[in-house]
Amino acid sequence: MSNAVFLQLLTGLQLGAIYMLIALGLTLIFGTLGVVNFAHGALFMLGAYLGVIIAGETGFLLAILLVPPLLFLIGLLLERGIIQHFYDRPHTDQILVTFGIAIVVQEALKWIFGANNIPFPTPSWGSGVVMLHEYLPFLDGIVVYPQWRLILVVVSLVTVLALFGLLQFTRFGLVVRAGMRDSEILRFLGINIERRFAIVFGLGAGIAGIAGLFGGPVTQVYPGIGMAYLVPSFLVVVIGGMGSVPGAVLAALLLGMALSFSAEYSNIQQIIIYLIAVIVLLVRPRGLLGKKGVLE
Repeated sequence: MSNAVFLQLLTGLQLGAIYMLIALGLTLIFGTLGVVNFAHGALFMLGAYLGVIIAGETGFLLAILLVPPLLFLIGLLLERGIIQHFYDRPHTDQILVTFGIAIVVQEALKWIFGANNIPFPTPSWGSGVVMLHEYLPFLDGIVVYPQWRLILVVVSLVTVLALFGLLQFTRFGLVVRAGMRDSEILRFLGINIERRFAIVFGLGAGIAGIAGLFGGPVTQVYPGIGMAYLVPSFLVVVIGGMGSVPGAVLAALLLGMALSFSAEYSNIQQIIIYLIAVIVLLVRPRGLLGKKGVLE
């Protein structure tokens, strides 16, 4: 394998890692609640803004402890205050209200912080480059890669494993997965599925906070960042299969690789990812790992 191909693979993994973190929250909310949440990009943006502020004032380690719980709380308040009233409404209503929330958050941040990009420096322990050639003998010559981007990949993988473990190996996850298929039966059994769904919405928002905090130094922080990453992340959810965590991971990696290997054709880069979506959905209408019965 040549150095150039290896670096493109690594870049694809890193690009996929950001989409993966955003799409995890989306697919959770979409799959469990059936809500088309166009405000998810705004939650990611809030995570980035809170991250740059808290990290700047108190240090990045404290930001790691504060930002995801804060976004979890914001998600809970959003779900209890607004979203729960739209569970049984048409998707068009959900899109309108969540898109409106996203616009309000975006304009509020623009009013407070201005429209310009806010630099989000990496912490000292994440700065610099990794000498990949010292660890990977098949590389030829000197090959380096930004350390923070590798940390972003690791954080994404840890988040995926933690979420997968929560959904697959806990009673909470069992109930949520059952609720994705038929929430009415759970209500008949006396299970408070609404409370669990609210927690799921909060979890999705918390993961968006992780994406904003760790992705912010890569994407930088500006008022349009939420919308810029929202549509590709929705594509990841649809390509992977709605409600499927493994599907979202697979689709994020697929799109990340497509973006990385088409970087030199930037004028058709966006066309390529939409073309992938069309081909996948033509062959597998439920997405790569979508399951029958989820949102049908």
